[in-house]
Amino acid sequence: MPTPPDPQEFPITPPPGSSRVRRAVVIAVAALLRMRRRARRAGHPGTPLTRAERATRKRKTGNPAAADVRYAAPEPPYERVREDRHLDLGTLMLRDSLARRTGRDGNAAGARDQYAALVPLYERAVGAEHPDTLAARGYLAHWTRQAGDPAAARDQYAALLPTIKRVLGAEHPDVLITRAELAYLTGDAGDAAFARDQLATLLPEYERGMGADCPDMLILRDSLARMTGKAGDAAGARDQYAAMLPLYERVFGAEHPNTLAARGYLAYWTREAGDPAAARDQFTALLPVRERVLGAEHPDVLITRAELASSIGDAGDPAAARDQLIALLPIRERVLGPEHQYTLATLGNIAYWKAKAGDPAAARDQMIAQLPVHERLFGAEHPDTLDTRHNIAYWTGDAGDPAAARDQLAALLPTHERVFGAEHLHTLRLRESLAHMTGEAGDAAGARDRMAVLLPGFERLLGAEHPDTLETRRQLARWAETAGRDPEERG
Repeated sequence: MPTPPDPQEFPITPPPGSSRVRRAVVIAVAALLRMRRRARRAGHPGTPLTRAERATRKRKTGNPAAADVRYAAPEPPYERVREDRHLDLGTLMLRDSLARRTGRDGNAAGARDQYAALVPLYERAVGAEHPDTLAARGYLAHWTRQAGDPAAARDQYAALLPTIKRVLGAEHPDVLITRAELAYLTGDAGDAAFARDQLATLLPEYERGMGADCPDMLILRDSLARMTGKAGDAAGARDQYAAMLPLYERVFGAEHPNTLAARGYLAYWTREAGDPAAARDQFTALLPVRERVLGAEHPDVLITRAELASSIGDAGDPAAARDQLIALLPIRERVLGPEHQYTLATLGNIAYWKAKAGDPAAARDQMIAQLPVHERLFGAEHPDTLDTRHNIAYWTGDAGDPAAARDQLAALLPTHERVFGAEHLHTLRLRESLAHMTGEAGDAAGARDRMAVLLPGFERLLGAEHPDTLETRRQLARWAETAGRDPEERG
């Protein structure tokens, strides 16, 4: 079977009540108090205090951009008051606040770059192992991840963890957060089962240190549910989200973006667990709420539209799925850019549903044109690139050349096994495609034997009644029957 559309992320953002954010608020307030004492001594009308207070008023009245300009303004005059402008702790705190605001206003790369500049200044001002320095390193890793480099963020968290654990203690909230981020990013890099197990181990420590209903606890449980699904247990992920949703509604409110994201994941894993019609209905109910709360062209709304289209296709209407994605494509190109990962995913999904709607040759040709873009942007062995090659091969067979498809899939298999692992769902789906094309190319017994080996893997990962498992069982019966016929009957 070709590789179906992958999920796109509904980001769950750290809540205002999270321990790291609470600590940042305390730091910012302390910095402003110190500035107040110094500013009063200075007695100048353009003191940092006055400008910071104006920034606060601007932000409260809904003008964060103007607030950032005013927030940045205190730095030069305030720094001149001190003998060493680079090591002035109050200035560092203001720059820290500005960096966080930059990230929260949507400029993750800008926040990352600001923290990259701040960390060495913190090290000089208060020392490499001071809690403020360690917090800045944590924010650097966080915004590195948000800026699209999860591998670098994972390495930053891994380097931070031993120090922060030694300085703050193994059960300090910031240590638990760092462990959770590291586990999640390890899963994003391809080891979802390891991440799932690490996050499950963290759950009782989080509950003991933060409380069962702490917002940080919900973030951890959300990460655990996602990694449970990515490790192959879609039904388990679905059930975890179903249990979490009432907590999200109580902690954040029914229309908070985090609650809406949890609803999106519940719908997604409902589909992956084998009920696309229910997922279609859940996404249909979610879409107008997200449009009203976030705006019609917000990236999360576009994700909901893409997932709704895929659910419609999986529920039996591939032509409607194709048409909805074709309508979505120009919006994503305009909002995100033509080479954004989600824009490219939309192109791939259009091709997928074209093939399902009866035009595999057009789907193949579309993805052949896209393959160099994937290789240039992501690399030859990135999961998206490998999925593209898998689908090209499969649609080559569906378009009339099963022998070429068989050979292309066989050449891909070692790379899949190395990148994903022999028992990963992506690898099993590739092996199922290889078995199918082996049969279509004339070797029914070979197809039968391959399907027989595959079936227990699908049953173990997805369950006996999942649509993919049922399809593998059906293909096994088909090729077993074909292999049992006389050659003249097969022809």
